[in-house]
Amino acid sequence: MATYYFQLLDHQGVRPTEMAYDFDNAEAAIEEARTALTEMAADGLPGGEYNMLSVEVFDNKRRPVREIRLVLEEIDKTLFDASSQGSKESHDGH
Repeated sequence: MATYYFQLLDHQGVRPTEMAYDFDNAEAAIEEARTALTEMAADGLPGGEYNMLSVEVFDNKRRPVREIRLVLEEIDKTLFDASSQGSKESHDGH
């Protein structure tokens, strides 16, 4: 078994890389990181300055192995100019 460290970016911000877990291999650590991200998302969608949740996995020497992210993107559709939509409609024949 090897020790892996998780660093979380959640609703409370970035947490220090102090959470150590033992896994058989890197793939097992990455799978657990995916599960952790799923549980974080169940607590609510990301917000704040980053608009994302992430779990970063580091090996026993604290070298990065993988980062798994869930990014929330909002697109305001009201920002489109109505006059440009009108001219497009006239070209489309509608």
